[in-house]
Amino acid sequence: MATIKGVKRRLGAAARALNGTCTTNDKKSLKKTMSGENKTNAIKRALNGDYAMVNNKAVVRLEDYEVTSGNVFVTKDEAKMAATVAANKAVEEARQRELAKIRKMTIKDDSVKTVDCMNKDRCCGCGACYSVCPVKAISMERNSEGFLEPVIDYDKCTQCGLCKNICPSINTEYRNSYAPVCYYGYADTDVSMKSSSGGMFTLIAEYILADGGVVCGAGYTDDMKVEHFVIDKVEDLDKIRKSKYVQSDASKVYEQIKEVLKAGRSALFCGCGCQVAGLYAALKNVDTSKLYTADLLCHGGPSPMIFEKYLKECSEKQGSEIEDVMFRNKEVFGWVAGMTQKYKDGTVKYSSKLLDNYFKGFEKSLSTRKFCGQCSFAKVPRQGDITLGDFWKVNAYKGNTGGPHGTSVISVNNDKGAQLWDAVKDRMAYKDTVPYEIVAKKDDHQPYNRCHSSHPNRDLYFEMISDGASLDKATDYALKGKYDVGIVGVWYGANYGSVATYYALHQIIRSFGLSVLMIDKPVSAKNKKNDWELNDNHARRFAREHYHTSRVYTLGEMHELNNIVDSFVLGSDQVWNRGVNRGSDFAFYFNFVNDSKKKIAFGTSFGHGKDFCDTRETVRAAAYMARFDGIGIRETSGVKICQDKFGVDAVRVLDPVFVAERSVFDELADQAKEKKQEKYLLAYILDPTPEKRDAVVHLAEKLGLEIAVMLDGRSKNINRDREIMGMDDKLVGNGDIGVEDWLGIIRGADFVVTDSCHGMSFSIVFERNFIGIGNKSRGVTRFESLVDVFQVRDHYVAPDDVTTIIDNEELIKPVDYEKVNEILYSERARSVEWLRDKLFSPKVLDNYTAYPVIDKRLVDDKED
Repeated sequence: MATIKGVKRRLGAAARALNGTCTTNDKKSLKKTMSGENKTNAIKRALNGDYAMVNNKAVVRLEDYEVTSGNVFVTKDEAKMAATVAANKAVEEARQRELAKIRKMTIKDDSVKTVDCMNKDRCCGCGACYSVCPVKAISMERNSEGFLEPVIDYDKCTQCGLCKNICPSINTEYRNSYAPVCYYGYADTDVSMKSSSGGMFTLIAEYILADGGVVCGAGYTDDMKVEHFVIDKVEDLDKIRKSKYVQSDASKVYEQIKEVLKAGRSALFCGCGCQVAGLYAALKNVDTSKLYTADLLCHGGPSPMIFEKYLKECSEKQGSEIEDVMFRNKEVFGWVAGMTQKYKDGTVKYSSKLLDNYFKGFEKSLSTRKFCGQCSFAKVPRQGDITLGDFWKVNAYKGNTGGPHGTSVISVNNDKGAQLWDAVKDRMAYKDTVPYEIVAKKDDHQPYNRCHSSHPNRDLYFEMISDGASLDKATDYALKGKYDVGIVGVWYGANYGSVATYYALHQIIRSFGLSVLMIDKPVSAKNKKNDWELNDNHARRFAREHYHTSRVYTLGEMHELNNIVDSFVLGSDQVWNRGVNRGSDFAFYFNFVNDSKKKIAFGTSFGHGKDFCDTRETVRAAAYMARFDGIGIRETSGVKICQDKFGVDAVRVLDPVFVAERSVFDELADQAKEKKQEKYLLAYILDPTPEKRDAVVHLAEKLGLEIAVMLDGRSKNINRDREIMGMDDKLVGNGDIGVEDWLGIIRGADFVVTDSCHGMSFSIVFERNFIGIGNKSRGVTRFESLVDVFQVRDHYVAPDDVTTIIDNEELIKPVDYEKVNEILYSERARSVEWLRDKLFSPKVLDNYTAYPVIDKRLVDDKED
């Protein structure tokens, strides 16, 4: 019963509540506007004695949720219950938003009924779809990076949609606790020495096996591949114990586990979160009451292809085949990772994870699956009933409580997880609780509530591996951001021909097994923010899709590229036209490149029959050009300019668009979105005139073809150009098309009329009949050199002879592509061999040491 003093306080608190004054749990007084119902509830709270003293005055005490929500309850228990309901609702809403976001990111085409609807980068490779397909139309096959992904045989597929409906990447589920209870500890020495961390997996596995159940985990096959296996004897635990830092194939065991469960036996599955999710997906409509799952704190799954390459290269170095690999050898490395290699000749080798390139690729997320860098399962709520991992920060949390041979962190995620914990905790040598917040805290080594993002040079790493680089080289270069070759040129200009030229050069060098960096436009520090060629355009959109590009360097910073590029190649087009490159100082003459680096020009052009350097510029340019290891010029006139004006030797080579195989461009043209069904004459006109327009109209009528028009992709006078042509209804893509469309439209034409040198070039590449029109403003020399090389002058008119196109039967005769291709194949072989020789021939440096330095890496690559 309240005392008189207590009654007075209650009445005082009620009176203050009537005026809207209350307090919070930290006893800070606040004035709150309350509705009539809330005031009534607050007064009832006060009269029931729920108040706090603030400055010696009794004031109604509200819970935090009441303050934030604006709702006052009669009792604090009601308030707490409402807060719990609201918190759970917020969690569920956040969960649904997250799932909707994942699905949106994953689905590429929702109209497709199979898992082919998804973005391949979002496939985790769990194999659930393979396991459930009722007609066995799905196989798990390796992609170009060596990761398993589903391939559908549509001759067998019945379009039932089951694979799509159960795919955990598409239909991600979060069922477990958002704030699980966490523990840490370790088993006795006999167990922990056999384990990767503290031995928890062994204890849980023994518990399940003792109950007559089975245990499933990752192990090696006889040929050193990593797969999941099901065991039912304690003696077989060694097969699936310890870490294997390779993405395991778990797809084959789901059906086995299903049969075990149907037989009424218990089963423990241990794997990465994605594999646990895959198992649950494959067991839809199966009684899983006796299924227990443990998901691992996963750093990401490295490619099996990379692991096999590692084994092969190590075996070749040793001269004996590897028969076993241990990623965690406590007898040698203690409770840290380190590579142990056992060879068939009896040799055993050890390497620190800091020096071993397989380990470095794994830990830096170079070799892991793309999905791993944005994993949906490496977060809370965890996928398994229980989560196991290394508690690396145990001594920072509570000093000297870590095990001598490793310590496990255990996250109990649901009731089944609690059952497992209760079953084994008394067998542990040491155990204790650890706050969830400590386990979940973001840390480089504790991937509990986050995934490890892919390394920014991951794609470069896999490209180098695909192109034949050794694992050592690919790892070293990717981690350091280094490249074999840096291409300098005007690939970023909104000019379709230039884009195609540089793509060809890029692919040619890639075909040599070399990595390529496209070096962005060198700019003055003053103009860096205002240079229009740094803005988005079709060239940059193409580059983002196909290249590794450098950051934008100022002219004063260009020398820094020497730290990350081995050899420099100056590209094609008019990069030695001084009128074009003057704004870049002498960057296009490699003034920034060290003497120790290879310097090669390939398909480079002056653009005209003369050079525009003044006397002072000529002296400087000649000195820089003399440092080149090879100069390949696109036009015969350019070879003469090099010799006569700059005193350097040069050879004529083909434009890279001819040196690359046609298939390089067919692959792009196949991706074109702009397509025309009717037969058409393409007018690709960069500088329209009435005479060119009249010639186009005449030829189209004569040949019985529709007209399609493409204009300059970066014209400063586009409105004037369109007005002169007067064919807006014939304009392809309204003048704004992608590079793939540009190529596709040329390839699809029945006849081409063009005043573009590259328009002529791609007419030849795609074997189209054409008429080329010389273009004074673009450099007539380029046109004449092209038609002379391929002996097609009878399909070309000079700039002043456009009117002769009309009624000239000779111009519209079919091009003799048998003769053209004979020349092309011969010239291509010569040009390729010249470039290959310049890139791979050893460079002897005139340095200041007592011995010559040879660029051995390039020699080795050539031998490989």
